[in-house]
Amino acid sequence: MGADTVFAQLRRISPDVEAEVQRLMPLLDDAEGWSDRELRWRDERDALLLFAKIAGLGRSDFSEVRLWERTAARASFISGLAGTEVQLMLDDVRGHTATRFSGIGETVVKAFASSRGNRSYDFEATSITHQSVVDGREGSLDAYYYHVDTRTLVTLRYVRPGPNGLLSLDAWHSLDEFHSGVDRLPRRDRRSTDAFSLLDDPLFLRIHEPEPFTAALHRTSSGAIYPYDQVAAAFSAVASKPGLPGPPLGELTRHLVPTHFAQLVRDGWLGAGGVPFEAALDWVEATIDTAGVALMVVDFSLRQRGNGSGIRTRA
Repeated sequence: MGADTVFAQLRRISPDVEAEVQRLMPLLDDAEGWSDRELRWRDERDALLLFAKIAGLGRSDFSEVRLWERTAARASFISGLAGTEVQLMLDDVRGHTATRFSGIGETVVKAFASSRGNRSYDFEATSITHQSVVDGREGSLDAYYYHVDTRTLVTLRYVRPGPNGLLSLDAWHSLDEFHSGVDRLPRRDRRSTDAFSLLDDPLFLRIHEPEPFTAALHRTSSGAIYPYDQVAAAFSAVASKPGLPGPPLGELTRHLVPTHFAQLVRDGWLGAGGVPFEAALDWVEATIDTAGVALMVVDFSLRQRGNGSGIRTRA
């Protein structure tokens, strides 16, 4: 059966089931005719679930996503969540993102922490939407994950290919403008232009596949995650061939699936390490100026990192 048939049969059971189906429908991705704001909601939800996995949540922990209220959501997805509102504090990492960008548009900040004694997860999510996007300008999303203990930064830009399966030049120009506007973090020397380093490089592109996203709330959507340098090389190749609107997705072959990406970031094998928090916020500011919408997830959990960055050698 298709999803429409299943839901039609569920609605006949009782008014209570009808109301529950209506509440859950916006969380599913089978509907057509999504508005620009709803597509950003979907990307923001996807990034939040992905980063929540990195922060240590299991599939049964994040009940707040199931409690999402569409009518309460304004410019951002997390404004419709039942997470704890953060009380902003001066000179502290918690709430600092919202403090720095308050007044720039709509800013929402919420905290999520394990209720169990072992504190298996503890993170804060802040969504910043530029006022022009709140007012209806089309925007795109950059999602940031920052691990406080190891000062690890990972950035995902969400990109949707056009109906022809190509990445648009407009999307590339916006990304290139963003990348040239941020303070470049230290990066290792490359042996060749094909040596895409995934360590010490925070920027990745999240490119959605044309098929519908998964409806399972504990999973992230379909698609692939590509290092920025690979996409930049593909656009450079297209630039040398006049008449092509953009590179086909088939030329982007060096990618990670979301589950592997989450595992590698969690274990410390991906992302730029040793990044000061203020430098990470400089990147967020560049996102707001170019893409319009930023989601910043700050992870306060303490854990060993697979590449040794979290192993303390001195007392």
